Amino acid sequence: MDTAPTNKAALQVYITVDTEASIAGAFADPLHCRPLLDGPVDGEVNGQSEALGFLLRTLQHYNLTATFFTESLQNRYFGIAPMQRRAGQILDAGQDLQLHVHPCWLNFADGRLISPTPNDASTGRPLTELTAIFQEARQRFIDWGFGAPVAVRTGNFSTGLDTFAACAAAGLQYSSNIAAALLPRGADAQLQRYYGFSQLHGVTELPLTSFQSYRLNGAPCQRIMAITACSVAEMTGALQQAWQQGLTAVCILTHPFEFIKRRNGRFEQCRVNRLNQSRFEALCRFIAEQPQRFSSCTFGQLPQQQLSYGAAAEVKLRGSYRQMVQRSVQNLINDHLG
Repeated sequence: MDTAPTNKAALQVYITVDTEASIAGAFADPLHCRPLLDGPVDGEVNGQSEALGFLLRTLQHYNLTATFFTESLQNRYFGIAPMQRRAGQILDAGQDLQLHVHPCWLNFADGRLISPTPNDASTGRPLTELTAIFQEARQRFIDWGFGAPVAVRTGNFSTGLDTFAACAAAGLQYSSNIAAALLPRGADAQLQRYYGFSQLHGVTELPLTSFQSYRLNGAPCQRIMAITACSVAEMTGALQQAWQQGLTAVCILTHPFEFIKRRNGRFEQCRVNRLNQSRFEALCRFIAEQPQRFSSCTFGQLPQQQLSYGAAAEVKLRGSYRQMVQRSVQNLINDHLG
């Protein structure tokens, strides 16, 4: 492997983990289904956590840090203690804890369902309502006893310019709310950000990184950088291109539940998802073995940094058609075997 020029800064790699409970069918069938936290967060297999536990063990092994965007409105159903314990695990492992918001948990109060019609959007509501949602989520995060968050990610990357105004009003300075590859048609042009820090309504945003891939018919498309969405070759190739082109930061997504398989939505008969675990380990090893090129960073560190804004319009991150086919075959086999 060639060595890096001494004058080129390391690419900041933000591994982000959306850590959340599951509604688990409670809206569709409230009489028989209840929300779940243990299965989607812990993913225990043979007495060992292969979801959150796997992530923490792997990051520790490679001496890397990640940001765990952790949902707090679920306190309305589960109370403080269950996610508080996982938040403590994350911090005890030397990782970063920040806020994740799924407004659909507003359908619960004091451990019971109060409305079966969910609205999980973090945009398209009156600004006062949006602000109140983020304020409540921030306070419920504080209730865990580990301080206040500085950064937020909305559930399902639901976002609009009103989202950023509400975040700012709620005292949240940093965000990763945009996944441009997932935006609906006609979304505001200011949200079309594939990489690079920017400011929206006074909030510093680092979007989920996307790169150009292909559909089976050969048409180009944008692909998010996520463990389930990308092969190792696609992720490492995009990282190399980002470093070579002088991009400041790359943001990658995963969830604890992606590292297990289960028989059903009740998280019964869990087993290890070997493909996703191997992808995450390979990604961590790739970053750790090239400290002159790549540096793992967290959103909690942003207040201490002097950030460079602008998305570097000339930067182009590209996968290949061959990589897309290989990844599609991998995912197909993984979905139907083992």
